Amino acid sequence: MRRFFSKEKSRKEKKADFYILYTIVFAVISLFIYGCFYFNGKSLIWSHDGVPQHINALAYYGKYLRNVLKTLVIDHKIFFPMWDMHIGFGSDILTTLHYYVIGDPLTLLSVFVPEKNTEILYEILIFLRIYLAGITFSIYCFYRKNPKQATFIGSLVYIFAGWTIYASMKHPYFSNPMIYLPLVLMGIEKVYKKEKPHLFICATAVAAMSSFYFFYMISIFMVLYAAFRYFGLFRKRSVKDVFQWFLKFTGFYLVALMIAATIFLPVVMTLFGTERFQAQNYVPLFYDRIYYEKYLGCLIGENMIQWGVAGYSAVAMAGVFVIFSKRKKYTGLKLGFVLLNLFLLIPFAGHVLNGFSYVSNRWIWAYGMLIAYILVQAYPELFALQIQEKRRIFIMLLGYCVLALFSETARTERNIMAVMLLVLAVFTVVSYGNIFVQGKYLCGMIVTVLIASILLNVSYQYSYEKDYLSEFEEKGGALEALQSGPDKAIQKLEDSSVSRYDQYKTGSYVNTAMYMGTNSTSYYFSVANGNISRFFDEMYLNTPWDYHYNNLDGRTILDRLAAVKYFAIKKNGYGYVPYGYDQEAVTTKKYRIYEDEDALPLGYTYDTWIPREKYEKLSVTEKQQALLQGAVIESSSLPETDLTFDDKKADFTLEAGKGCKIKDGKIIVTKKNAKVSIGYQGEPDAEVYLVAKNLDFNAYSPRARISDRKWDSLTEYEKNTVLHEDDNWRYWKESKESAVEVSLGAVDKTIRIFTDKYNGYSGRHNFLLNMGYKNYSAGTITLTFSTPGEYTFDDLYLVCQPMDSVEKQTDRLGEESLHNIKTETNKLTGDIEVSSDKFLVFSIPYNAGFTAYVDGKKAKLVQANSMYMGVELKKGKHSIELTYCTPYMIPGMYLSVSGLFLFLMIGIFYRRPKKQRERGNQEK
Repeated sequence: MRRFFSKEKSRKEKKADFYILYTIVFAVISLFIYGCFYFNGKSLIWSHDGVPQHINALAYYGKYLRNVLKTLVIDHKIFFPMWDMHIGFGSDILTTLHYYVIGDPLTLLSVFVPEKNTEILYEILIFLRIYLAGITFSIYCFYRKNPKQATFIGSLVYIFAGWTIYASMKHPYFSNPMIYLPLVLMGIEKVYKKEKPHLFICATAVAAMSSFYFFYMISIFMVLYAAFRYFGLFRKRSVKDVFQWFLKFTGFYLVALMIAATIFLPVVMTLFGTERFQAQNYVPLFYDRIYYEKYLGCLIGENMIQWGVAGYSAVAMAGVFVIFSKRKKYTGLKLGFVLLNLFLLIPFAGHVLNGFSYVSNRWIWAYGMLIAYILVQAYPELFALQIQEKRRIFIMLLGYCVLALFSETARTERNIMAVMLLVLAVFTVVSYGNIFVQGKYLCGMIVTVLIASILLNVSYQYSYEKDYLSEFEEKGGALEALQSGPDKAIQKLEDSSVSRYDQYKTGSYVNTAMYMGTNSTSYYFSVANGNISRFFDEMYLNTPWDYHYNNLDGRTILDRLAAVKYFAIKKNGYGYVPYGYDQEAVTTKKYRIYEDEDALPLGYTYDTWIPREKYEKLSVTEKQQALLQGAVIESSSLPETDLTFDDKKADFTLEAGKGCKIKDGKIIVTKKNAKVSIGYQGEPDAEVYLVAKNLDFNAYSPRARISDRKWDSLTEYEKNTVLHEDDNWRYWKESKESAVEVSLGAVDKTIRIFTDKYNGYSGRHNFLLNMGYKNYSAGTITLTFSTPGEYTFDDLYLVCQPMDSVEKQTDRLGEESLHNIKTETNKLTGDIEVSSDKFLVFSIPYNAGFTAYVDGKKAKLVQANSMYMGVELKKGKHSIELTYCTPYMIPGMYLSVSGLFLFLMIGIFYRRPKKQRERGNQEK
């Protein structure tokens, strides 16, 4: 320890003592963090995303890799499953799970871990990623010839900031870019110094394979860093020189992308087809006032909104003061600091850095590397500060403290404690030569304040007041939660492998089917099939997300078209069972599973077709009926469908309850949970639909909720209290979401309305709610509004859909259908006999990766019914085969091989002596 803190010996000593001390301190702080969870009986698995997505994907990936190895060892074949019917309605494995596990080198460890121990591996990987981030940061610092003490302090600032304390616990892979960025930047340094570009190419390739999302951000910071370093390294500059460097970096970057293309290309091409990243999110010119009031304090204290989780150690800010106290030095670091702070202060920067999606500062981990490196550079200056520089530091400290705590909203306990530690850190810094006369004591004091600051931020983040830990799954309960849904009961059914199930308020997690190997109608992953999303748009399905859905709303037509045969509800209490599910198939302690004997199989046939143009002009309820009568495709040799419709709009009246009124086609709500009643007179023996077109919402501020008459009756104190709340409620001007509970009898459903200010906004404002099958013709629907505000809509009406025609049309589709269906790896087979030319539709989401074979010959597979796909069949018996290969994977593999070849050529070129290379370049 003594030799570590000895400045004189630090550069002569080997770095072993650095990594030993780093590992010890890392372990101590990590144990403290883990203890906060462990002693509260919590795992490190976030309940919201962690269970259905993160640990689910990790367990799945481990099983996947073991199956690949098993096939290799036993059958001597390399075979990679690419499609899985158990993920949503059926999904591509690579593009769905890339964001979570595929491409991340560390998740390959899951192959060695039994499924039952996945939670242990999951938690180990959280800390392993953070540990490796500190290692790569230290490697970068040592390459830049920084001393060990400075590197040690900077590493701790980097890895134990708000990003890891808050974000990396919820999303473990959010630590990955922290590992790659220092290596990429070090690679840039090597290229500028005309050393081998291997590190730059390899680090860039791994980052591209690991996460398209964070790689996009890394690429932006890569360009900024290269530009800053160019002006810092070279005194002689010219347009020609800049262009030559640009070409060189671009070439190496493209080689890296080529190497990563097997994974990167399919993922990016899929991403461009999703609805989530095409939605037009609201981007304000400025953040709300409270954001700026709390901004400075939150840099070393609490979390800011929009993922601005800085929470850097107070020591880091002291390093900033030291750098800025030096005139005509560290210009690049100063400009970088100013630039990244501007990025945090301007919403548009968060919009751009988040892939031109919603405003989010999820790039703040890169800011963390800058502020940590500023401290690394500032450390040697601590031993040579002049009196004038100490005065400047004191003035900056004074200004920071006043501005950081000036606003009442910023004076939280956590921010005040952080500022106190900052004062202590600055006092320590300016005391060298007076109180601290030996460097080792100054270094020891700084490390002490640093660790105290880290532990303070950890303690506050995981305090009971914050209630952060309540968001995490109970220890040992994550995998059990994935098994506790209705899937076990479904597995007992004979045809569960080739049919789907729907559900209503079972309380189970989404994506349990993926874990259990069943087929459901639920899905929740960041990248979703755009064809499914567009179909949901057409059908006005009651889900505001395009990447998160639970069911098909129990709509008989949609369930049958999706080959849904079973429906799950909770055993205890009343559970709504849709039309057609008349027979109870299985009963367990928790669930009842009902069967629809008229369900369609995975493949059914039409004898007519509907042009897409004609289909587009129909109403939502007519579109639904049309799908039972003819295949919606672009062209066909079959006769065109003669459409008939029997849905009927119901007569209804609206009656506003207390706290709301209906005016000018708007529902104006001034109190929480205000109600509107809809009395209707329709048709018996029909499903009842409530349809809302272009339903939107604007929140009212606390002041706007109070009428002028009531306002006049308030005391001055009460008025000021309301105005204070009005002034500090950050979202009333930019309302993000609301909910409308809709009930009819025992059927209770909720419409969630998202505005363009909501992070997950995908542009949905049309909703159709199936309020159940009713054998009576009249009733009252109650709407309950969760949030005061103005609810607008273009149209609001009720439709009754009789079931007689649905039964007849379903029978007709199922008369000649696919049987002997078998699902194998990347393949589905079946047999069919048709009495005339027909169109076979597979209730599998359309994907360009599928190829169809009819009687062994390749057939034209087309998109059908918006979401599904199918082939035309001639009269007679046929054997059908569908095979799957991830789109763009084969071209990606060719690119990867080419990229590796180019990388090899670059390696050979750089093995030549430097003078010989330079002579060759001059000759060129």
